[in-house]
Amino acid sequence: MPRLHPDLVWLGPPERPALFSPTTGRHLRVAADGVVALQAGDAAPERAPLWRRLADLGLTTEGPDPLALRPCRSRCVLLLPDRPALWYPLPTHPTPGGFAHAALPLDPEGVALWRAANGGRTLAEVADHAGVPRARAAAFFRRLTAPDVQAAQLRARPPRPRDPGLARLVALPRPGSPRPADQRGAHGETTLGAYHAAIDHPDRHFDDRETTVAHAFAVPHPALGGRPFGAALHAGLGSRGMLPSSGTVLEIGGGDGELGADFWAAAAAAGRPTGRALRLDASPALLALQAARQPHTIGTLGDATQLPYPDGGVDLVLCNEVMADLMATPWGRGERGGPASAVADRVARYGLTPLPPGALHNLGAWQLVEEVGRVLAPGGAAFLSEFGALDEVPTETTQLDHPEVSIHFGHLRQVAEGCGLEAEVVSLADLLGADLAARWLSRPSWDAARALAAAAGAHLPARAWTAATVPLPEPVEGLVDAPVSADGPGPVLTRFLALLIRRPG
Repeated sequence: MPRLHPDLVWLGPPERPALFSPTTGRHLRVAADGVVALQAGDAAPERAPLWRRLADLGLTTEGPDPLALRPCRSRCVLLLPDRPALWYPLPTHPTPGGFAHAALPLDPEGVALWRAANGGRTLAEVADHAGVPRARAAAFFRRLTAPDVQAAQLRARPPRPRDPGLARLVALPRPGSPRPADQRGAHGETTLGAYHAAIDHPDRHFDDRETTVAHAFAVPHPALGGRPFGAALHAGLGSRGMLPSSGTVLEIGGGDGELGADFWAAAAAAGRPTGRALRLDASPALLALQAARQPHTIGTLGDATQLPYPDGGVDLVLCNEVMADLMATPWGRGERGGPASAVADRVARYGLTPLPPGALHNLGAWQLVEEVGRVLAPGGAAFLSEFGALDEVPTETTQLDHPEVSIHFGHLRQVAEGCGLEAEVVSLADLLGADLAARWLSRPSWDAARALAAAAGAHLPARAWTAATVPLPEPVEGLVDAPVSADGPGPVLTRFLALLIRRPG
């Protein structure tokens, strides 16, 4: 009769726990109704594949000799050769932003064993290669495969390239970030006026609290042809005939000013007249930082859903990653009162496809589009980008310190067309001409690098670093790059769309 290994522990959420082996560092998630059967050694024929899988992972008493298994280093872990130590995430300490990190000191034998573990050698071969007795090598890796470390796994076969199992921890889900009461209105709608007004460290806000694509790629990067985001945006809009030859340009929610500064620099390099440049932001601190980077522009404190500009006076509007911060409100068909009335009116006016009762509706983004249409001059154009999809129900983030809600771009386009505008939804990556095969730090490597810098009292900006470019306070080994289409130092480009608007002239 098959039996589970006596050393196994249960990890993870109770509704779908993981059977974890401290001997191999491997695990298997098991549905709640299967736990009792496994513990009883259920040998029914239909469970035979499951038992074979458990044995392959070293989770049964029939598992292989650990010395015949291959030690594989976790891609979440860095070697700090000067200490020496392993810098690893703590599976027992999940946070809204990832995991807390700690240093595990190593002696010279440990360093040699870690470096020798290439995923191809067996544990016995690793020990021999490092010149360490096999018993001590087995004890070393037993320490690294423990549930509270998870720095290595022992596998029967070499791992596949970029195996995702070596970049994950078995742990409880990350907790959501707490939400102050002033970020939610009486009807459940998101309200971020007080949040934006209270921004007090504008130069670090997009490093520490909400990294945007534009901020991550504000330094020249191969993914954007060696250009910063603002210059790539200028080129992308120019290729679509959306840049005015002169006139007024308005940037709504300009962040720390880098996008606008690079956009204007690209315009100057292309010999285009800049015309009048306006900025609108809900944060006094960010407005001041924008002014320092764009001294030729005029800034105004205001609300993106109530633009303080006359009708038909703007030739180009830029609005990057603002809409998710605008009001989103739950609504059910027939519901009235408060923002629900405004949603109901627009659903009827624009013929919007109904969402499930109680789903969040992007009311603030709709109002922004209405206002953009009002201020655009005949022949004027607008660029509005955000994370979302054409037809997915908007969802709220949980990890940020404020609610951001994804955008239903199908609805947004309908609102624009209902305002008499020409509207097109495009991939932001396509608009920027992004090379999605270009590299940046993988998310686990970025988390480790950021935690290492913070532990040394250093500030590491949230940029699209690679293993070769990231500035760290001490030498490290084990940083891993990933395509920019995978999780990294900033939001993933492929999750973002852009609404391109033209007012017929």
